[in-house]
Amino acid sequence: MVNRTGFKTGWCRLSFGLFVVLSLVSAGTVGEVNLASSLGDTRVGIITTPEEQSMGRQFIASARQQMRFIDDPLLLEYIQGLGQRLATDLEGDVDSLRFFLIDNKLINAFAGPGGRLAVFTGLVLATQNEAELASVMAHELAHVAQRHLPRMMDRARQRQLPTTAGIIAAILLGGQVGAAAMAATSGAALSDQLRYNREFEREADALGLMILTKAGYPAAAMMGFLGRLDQESRLQAVGAPEYLRTHPLTQNRLALVEGRLRQYPRFSVAPSLDYYHARTRIRAVFAEEAEKSAVAFAHEVRSTDALVARAARYGLVLSQVRLGDHQSAIENARHLVTDYSDYPPYKVALAQALLASGSADEAVSVLQFLAEPDRRSPAMAYYLADTLMKAGKFVDAHSVLRSALREAPRQAELYRLLARVEGETGHPERSFQALAEYHYWRDEYDQALAQLETAAGYGTGSAYLEASISARIKEIKTQMMRDGTR
Repeated sequence: MVNRTGFKTGWCRLSFGLFVVLSLVSAGTVGEVNLASSLGDTRVGIITTPEEQSMGRQFIASARQQMRFIDDPLLLEYIQGLGQRLATDLEGDVDSLRFFLIDNKLINAFAGPGGRLAVFTGLVLATQNEAELASVMAHELAHVAQRHLPRMMDRARQRQLPTTAGIIAAILLGGQVGAAAMAATSGAALSDQLRYNREFEREADALGLMILTKAGYPAAAMMGFLGRLDQESRLQAVGAPEYLRTHPLTQNRLALVEGRLRQYPRFSVAPSLDYYHARTRIRAVFAEEAEKSAVAFAHEVRSTDALVARAARYGLVLSQVRLGDHQSAIENARHLVTDYSDYPPYKVALAQALLASGSADEAVSVLQFLAEPDRRSPAMAYYLADTLMKAGKFVDAHSVLRSALREAPRQAELYRLLARVEGETGHPERSFQALAEYHYWRDEYDQALAQLETAAGYGTGSAYLEASISARIKEIKTQMMRDGTR
């Protein structure tokens, strides 16, 4: 499905079938559900216990302290949409799945507790097409569906190893952060426990291929990426990519994946415009050296590959905005909008260039195509509201955000922008209330509670608002008590 941002989105209404748990281990925990017999059908279930959800929240909160999570609305919408597209045929608690993008050069991805899946920008840039990126995400979804991490955590607990969210986050994040956690003996022992074994990798490969093909991608993409990763790791003197440290890649595993490809029809898919633009946006907005990115894009616009050249034009605009060359950015963005008027990210890029040059009113006029709520995705609502606010149109920005949040109440970035609008319009208590929701949906419960308690300190004069803030404080405190963090 393609939404009106132009970036693909898999957000859709899923019909969840009843998932029957057929096999439980001792103590009645769901942690040892054996789904291996379900490998013939991708309609296996996502099961997350309250304990796992609690650890998942703590896991992400800890990970945010160690790594830079990307909050760019367009990039988030792309990754979340791709994840939801892959999860469409899974049943059970699919709504609990959360997808994140981390700004890091490492080639890595992981499935954390509570269905939290993260992709590193290094992985996105290492893939050659959307199908390859989808193959890695499908593999991680398979780990979730097969409950591999909970099973490994249970095994670690039986050996009396600490399985705190912080240590698990450090291990899965890898790199220097992970190395620091491994300095302690218990950390090293736990790291060994949390490496997927060959059986788990075999199961994840098998189910991952089914998830991948059900979503409309060729199965060969998984073999193509794994094979290239294996070849590159053999040529690198510094060792294997981070992803292979927790996902061991053996020649036997590669042979098994290659053998399974015979079960699937061979077909090709058209190159994804959204994938190319997401990669370009990562390079333009998050590269350490913007000048180098701009030079690279200026070279790529002459590519004989039309899609590469088009994406490079977009990247050049973003790089020019970042470098402060606003007039060049505006001129190049106008050409893009003229040539491809049906691709909304180009209009967003033009609006951003105009805002950077101080032309806020003109930027608003560029985004007037979003005047009707049914034409807005959460990402488009964000950019429209941000532009309206910078043009001093706070009432209009407030209306756009409230409308968007009714449709997408979990979009943290919309709450952050709403907090700014409420503050600018003289409603500090509502500003802190909105900021609390921003932190809540980022799994930062302690900060959410602090913001709500600040909001409660204002004399709102509204019994309804005071009751709403009080009820939310009570709810979050209850959840934190359950999590053991209060």
